[in-house]
Amino acid sequence: MNEHAARQLVDTAYRSWSNGDIETLLAQYIEDLTFWSNIGGAEQGPLVVRGKPLFRSFVEAIAATMESTSVLEHFRLTDGIGYAKVDFYVRHKLTGHVLTGSYRQVTTFRDGRIESVEQFHDAARTAAFYRLLADESTPR
Repeated sequence: MNEHAARQLVDTAYRSWSNGDIETLLAQYIEDLTFWSNIGGAEQGPLVVRGKPLFRSFVEAIAATMESTSVLEHFRLTDGIGYAKVDFYVRHKLTGHVLTGSYRQVTTFRDGRIESVEQFHDAARTAAFYRLLADESTPR
């Protein structure tokens, strides 16, 4: 896959996510995909989601509670691996709290689609945002 095609694939995934089009988002991925993030797992560890059915559940859960826009700001392909900087905006639907920023992403490809994604977020900043949401969601 050349750099233009790889960028187009990743960009389509992000545009679909930002537009709430889960089906088009999922169509960019192979069935046995791996999604990894340095945040969101048990005990503040990494999150790993394997397979399209679990990935669908994961993104649908986010879409149910958050408005989110992600923009592919920079992309390069080196030896078949995509390296990207992604800018994002997230608004919690219940509280209205907003988190903005950017993260790094590493993407691999297979059979013309996305095989794996690794996202590297500012873990401390994101954890603080989720603590704020938890605090405001707790009945007093």
